[in-house]
Amino acid sequence: MDRNLENTLQAQLNQSLHFTGCMGVNVAIHDEKHGIWLGSSGFSDLKAKEPLGVNRSFYIYSITKTFVSVCLLRLAQNGLLNLDDPVIKWLPHMPFEDTVTLRRLLNHTSGVPSYTNLEDYLPAVCENPSVPWTHEKVAELTCTGKLDFEPGKGWSYSNTGYMLLYEVIEVATSKSFAQALEDNVFSVLDLQNTYVAHDVDTKGVLTPGYCRYLNSERIMENVIPRYHPNWCATGLIASTPEEVVKFFDGLFSGKLLASKQLEQMLTLVPTGTREPWYKKPCYGLGIMADPESKYGEKYGHGGDGPGYNLWAMHIPNFHGRKLTLAVICNTSVSEHPYGMVNDLLRVLEAV
Repeated sequence: MDRNLENTLQAQLNQSLHFTGCMGVNVAIHDEKHGIWLGSSGFSDLKAKEPLGVNRSFYIYSITKTFVSVCLLRLAQNGLLNLDDPVIKWLPHMPFEDTVTLRRLLNHTSGVPSYTNLEDYLPAVCENPSVPWTHEKVAELTCTGKLDFEPGKGWSYSNTGYMLLYEVIEVATSKSFAQALEDNVFSVLDLQNTYVAHDVDTKGVLTPGYCRYLNSERIMENVIPRYHPNWCATGLIASTPEEVVKFFDGLFSGKLLASKQLEQMLTLVPTGTREPWYKKPCYGLGIMADPESKYGEKYGHGGDGPGYNLWAMHIPNFHGRKLTLAVICNTSVSEHPYGMVNDLLRVLEAV
């Protein structure tokens, strides 16, 4: 990327950080016209003495859902399952009707209640951040057979649905969730720094991540050394902004899915939600979308949890070129860093 453009992007990132409420931020951009830029701003410590390095490792929280969707679509592509299979075909112990299908779990139209909406969930995380609920516990609380709505007749974001898909992947492949993701996504794109996290990061591999809500006194702290990733019963991937961008580039360039499967993934349903940064909020199979954005079709996913908040996106036609971007904050903030994303896009549309 041209040095002048890099400098302009860096100046904008520094300015935008002041209005985002986080300690530090990592950015990766792949602009088909101008090339790749990896940027960073802010700090990795509370005393604001240690600058946050470029292209660090983070939990990517719900961006994991897009990886899970790709894995399932590849299994369907290879004839191991059908997206219209009832979940009980693979998990016969679950008390659901045939109308709760894999496809409806993927696009959040199944009606299965989300464990993260339970009143006891966040207090339980705060009380024992290093001791997560088991899948059995989550299923006991949310998979009772009672649905939020009739499958296919509504939309509601369900993390429990993706926990069930995690289990389907293991049954269908006879492999661990982590190995299935490695075989079907990570190794296909040669993602060397992307993996499914299953243990507390006590060795400092991940970037320090700050939030207030995992202690009773609401003190800002680095929670990564004591937060267990299995609190995300959906599965939780750790990655870098560069490899998140590489993943979305690979997805939209046909390296992961055949055209038929990609078309299914991008078959959208309106969410019926009100989002200030979306003109028409929609969801596909594991992917968020706005087909009527300022830049035309826009696809991506956000993620947030203890310590981090992030957003990744791909625009197929950004002023005549492809653009992929990932922004990862090392602090729990109130919303995904959409404002920062829009600031960087304004720089890029001017060149």
